[in-house]
Amino acid sequence: MVYSGKESAFLELKEKLSDSFLKTVSAYANYGDGRIVFGVSDDGTIIGISDAAELRLQIENKINDCINPRPRFRLEVQEVDGKILVVLYVFQGKNAPYYYNQTTYKRTDTSTVPVDRSEIRHLVMRGVEQSYDQLISPETELEFTILEGELKREIGLQSFSDDTLRTLGLVVDDEYTRAAELLADKNKNSRSATSIVRFGKTRSEFMDRRTLTYQSLLAQYRGALEMFDRWYAPYEEVVGFRRIERIQIPREAYREGVANALVNRRYDVNGSVQVAMYEDRVEIISPGGLPEGMSEATYLYSQISIPRNTVIADVFHRLHIIEKFGTGIDRIRDEYIGFISQPQFEITSDFIRVVLPVIDYNSEPQELSLGESILVLLSEKGTVSRADIEERTGFKRTRVLQELKQLLDAEMIETTGNNRGTQYRLK
Repeated sequence: MVYSGKESAFLELKEKLSDSFLKTVSAYANYGDGRIVFGVSDDGTIIGISDAAELRLQIENKINDCINPRPRFRLEVQEVDGKILVVLYVFQGKNAPYYYNQTTYKRTDTSTVPVDRSEIRHLVMRGVEQSYDQLISPETELEFTILEGELKREIGLQSFSDDTLRTLGLVVDDEYTRAAELLADKNKNSRSATSIVRFGKTRSEFMDRRTLTYQSLLAQYRGALEMFDRWYAPYEEVVGFRRIERIQIPREAYREGVANALVNRRYDVNGSVQVAMYEDRVEIISPGGLPEGMSEATYLYSQISIPRNTVIADVFHRLHIIEKFGTGIDRIRDEYIGFISQPQFEITSDFIRVVLPVIDYNSEPQELSLGESILVLLSEKGTVSRADIEERTGFKRTRVLQELKQLLDAEMIETTGNNRGTQYRLK
């Protein structure tokens, strides 16, 4: 008789008891619920157990004696085709890392392997419910002129002091946190870097390159935007009777992608945020997969937020770099509404890749852009409100306001009325 389940990351089959099962107990307690079935050979053949009561006692004693801290588990005796099996259920714990013989393990497909030092640090932070940027930094002398300038410009901060740093979570008990280190003018964290390359027609052709290291995350963010503006600036094209500004890649989508990468990447592993610029797309790659507790579906299709670096996320939110937690993917998608070309998202355990395609207007359907739609609507109706534009175009308030501002700045339209009575018309 063959057992119904096959070995996987969450199921291990054991013909008999041996200490190797304790490695898998460590792995399940660290990374996710799993079960170990005793009395079944590796190929799935059901062998059975002669003394289930004795085996249960041995398993329980070995776990209690050898796994530190003690994980949550449950033992069951099952009968399959007249054979007795003992099933050990191990549950992911809240006190990671869980060690066996001073080593902690993880499950990779059907194998159980030790984890490296950076992964142990990650487990420790998860065990104490602390993000990397909340840890205490060894740095004792940091300066924050860039952060101070951003706070004064964006939120009107009058005075920048140690109290400001404490309020932002950059100083705890008179010591700098890792977040402070990452936001300092001279960011000495060797893992914090943004690498940007503009390729030509092939990956072997380098048109431009910039590596942003040993500087504030805010400076890296601004530098990434400057590089984008250099290579993907809007251009003008005559459409009908008007000169229309065209975009290659929505700047807001790129800005959001870079901000998300800087806020949510893993800083406890080697690697940089990588921005690869091509003629037909931009790829933004951030080290580390999804934050603990977030599924791919949640990341892509909900507005639930589990920021990996909570202090950095809060600072970026205060500076209006990220609008609010959990809306980044939606905002990127919103920028491509009405176009055939759509952003793509690749998620692995090691990295997240966001691909932003260049808009090819020759292959796009002959639908008007939002700006063009607004101009046509104004020519037909004379004057309209922002709410009317939202209803007629299907775009959200933030996107419509952005487009209206661009048209106002270009002196193509003007306003009448004030506040809620504001109307727009052709100039």
